[in-house]
Amino acid sequence: MKYETLVLFLDGTLSPETLAFEIADEVASCNEAFKSGDIGYIVISDGPLKIVTRDSARRLLAAVAFDRLPFELANYVSDCIIMSDDFEFEDDIVRDAINFIEDDSRPPTHEETLEALRLLD
Repeated sequence: MKYETLVLFLDGTLSPETLAFEIADEVASCNEAFKSGDIGYIVISDGPLKIVTRDSARRLLAAVAFDRLPFELANYVSDCIIMSDDFEFEDDIVRDAINFIEDDSRPPTHEETLEALRLLD
């Protein structure tokens, strides 16, 4: 994923639908490699330090909650944020919200996503 693309989404300049279009093939390749027993690489280019704010986390969770970004893609986005040294969280609530989406043990329910979204207020 391009750092710039992720920042544009987090800042609200890039829509969830456009983000999905731009990263869908990359996410599919990563997931296919993982499912076939290979290593699926999550890659994000470098950029300057970016603080992930409550508004940014709210944008990601809302995109999932209101079906504007599939969970699988949002999960990849959250992995990129967590694995990159170029992103820091505004506070623990933001960290928890990003970790909520990063947990791929099972997709969250709509109600769970809405509750996680409410915690950002």
